Amino acid sequence: MRIWMQAAGAALLMVAASAYAGAWEDGYADYQRKDYAAAVAKWRGVAQSGNREAQSLLGIMYAFGQGVPQDYPQAIKWLRMAAAQGEPKAMFKLGSMYANGQGFTRDHQRAAMWFVMASEGGNAKAEKELAKSAAELSDSQLAAAKRMAQTCTKREFQGCE
Repeated sequence: MRIWMQAAGAALLMVAASAYAGAWEDGYADYQRKDYAAAVAKWRGVAQSGNREAQSLLGIMYAFGQGVPQDYPQAIKWLRMAAAQGEPKAMFKLGSMYANGQGFTRDHQRAAMWFVMASEGGNAKAEKELAKSAAELSDSQLAAAKRMAQTCTKREFQGCE
C-alpha cells in the first residue's frame, strides 16, 4: 500500500508539473502574439504557485497596463514577490519604478539599490540605469545604496524596502 501511495504521489507531481509548464508556455505564446489578457490569465496561476518569472512578468504587465489596467500597487506586489526569490528582471523593474516615481516617490537611492542587485543577478541593463541613478546621488548616498543592496542580499531578499 505504501509503495502504491508513493507512486500515486509521484504521478500527481508529474501531471502538475506538466500542466504548469503548459500554462507557462501557452502564456508565453500569447504574450508573443500580444494577446496580453490571455497571457495574464495563464500566468496568474503559475505566479500564484510561486514561479518567480511569472510573478515578474505579471508585475511588469501591471506596470505597463498590458492585458490588465495599469495598477502600480499590483505591479509592486508581484515584483516584490519575484525579487524576494532573486529574480533580476523584477529587481530591475523595481529600480526603474523608483527612478521614475511610478508607484513610489522618486528615490534614486532606492533605485540604485535595486539596480545594484539586478546587475549582480545578471541583468545587463541594470549597470546603465545604475549609472543614471548614481549621477543623481552624492558619493555617500551611493555608498549607502550599495550597503542596502548587500544587506538585502544577505537577508535573501527579504525586507528590502
